[in-house]
Amino acid sequence: MAAKTISFPKGKGHLTHNNREFICNNVVPERTAWNRIYIQEPLKDAYEKCFGQALRDYNAAQKRKDRQKDDYLKEIENSGNKEKTFYENIVQIGKKTDTPITDEKGALTEEAKAAIEVLNRYAKTFQERNPNLYLFNCVMHLDEATPHLHIDYIPVAHGYKNGMKTRNSLTKAFQQMGFAKAVSRKQNETVAWQEREREYLTELCREQGIEIEVLGVQRDNLSLSEYKAVMREVEELEQQAVVLDKRNEALEQQNDDLAQKTVELCGQVQEMEVQNNELVLQAQKLTEQIEEAEEKEKAAKEVLAKHDLRAETFRMISKEVAAETKNMKSVAVPVTNLFGSEEYVKVKKSDWNKMLDAFSKAVSRNHLLEKYEKKISSLEKKIATLTDQVEKLKRFVASRGLGEAFVEFIKSLAPKTMKQKLEEAKEDAAVHNQQRKRSQQDIVRKNKQWQQEM
Repeated sequence: MAAKTISFPKGKGHLTHNNREFICNNVVPERTAWNRIYIQEPLKDAYEKCFGQALRDYNAAQKRKDRQKDDYLKEIENSGNKEKTFYENIVQIGKKTDTPITDEKGALTEEAKAAIEVLNRYAKTFQERNPNLYLFNCVMHLDEATPHLHIDYIPVAHGYKNGMKTRNSLTKAFQQMGFAKAVSRKQNETVAWQEREREYLTELCREQGIEIEVLGVQRDNLSLSEYKAVMREVEELEQQAVVLDKRNEALEQQNDDLAQKTVELCGQVQEMEVQNNELVLQAQKLTEQIEEAEEKEKAAKEVLAKHDLRAETFRMISKEVAAETKNMKSVAVPVTNLFGSEEYVKVKKSDWNKMLDAFSKAVSRNHLLEKYEKKISSLEKKIATLTDQVEKLKRFVASRGLGEAFVEFIKSLAPKTMKQKLEEAKEDAAVHNQQRKRSQQDIVRKNKQWQQEM
């Protein structure tokens, strides 16, 4: 097995990248499930665990409230001393050229298995070796080119005489773990700690049969080219993360807009269906009312026609009665009373009987004629009312825009032939296809607009 390098650069501490809250282009999503999570604790909770009691003790000792501290994490974030809320180191054994994670078949390589074992032991023993570096986030990535660890820790220093007794200080934390004070930029606590960690990694690699190439450089225990390459990769990942976050937000907004428009369209379609059903019901009711009115009108006209016939008959009879009465008058002979001035009429008995019979018939016929004339007048008024109702119904249908729908509905009541049914089915299918094509074209057009806007 060829000699490999140990990479131990400082990271930018991009927790969302470390914890795969988004996926970069260099990540293989199918292998994200292979990643190992050792600890993932929220930074705020970690600060409470490390500095919460010290902060409460400090505030309790302050007599003036304006000197109390509300949030130690925010204080470090806003510090002017270039303090960091936490620190990160990326630990990697080998490179993608000599330690790829998978082979051509997608299976773990033997080199990757050996590196994973070393990184696993290193992560599990980190807190024990570094009691003043609180490990709150630690993950191993196996979904990129080479196995590597992201070690995120908070430096915790104790024993301050003034202010908070326990604070965030990387230099103090290293000193309290036994590392000597710095004498130069190349001989300081951080470099000494990195050399120790590198030696521990080298020993773990030897136990796994991995030969380590010692480059003899001091900058984060990496060659200059390696260090710059790792830093470029980290910066590229962060830039990609920002771009991907914006794209994801835009896509989520587009999905939300599309879902909202879909809901609105569905609501409009349902509303149109309800309105259409209501129009059909109104048309049916109007049809029933008009048919009922027409039936009543027809019945009334029939009754009126019968009464018209009877009235005409009675008029003919009245004429005959008038002629007969005239004849009766001609047969009557006036007679003067010997004892008074009043005149009398003298007729034959046979004529007298005829006159009585004709009078009786005339009286009864006049009564019937008056009766039927009243009924005819009532029927004429009813016909006029029904005609007015029919006209109002027709105007109502026209005002609601149901004229064509009503005509089509009336036509639909008539029985249809099989040929007509087939033609209507073809027309419905053609209309449905046109609507579907238009909907598809609208969706394509909108997607193009969104892509252009992006």
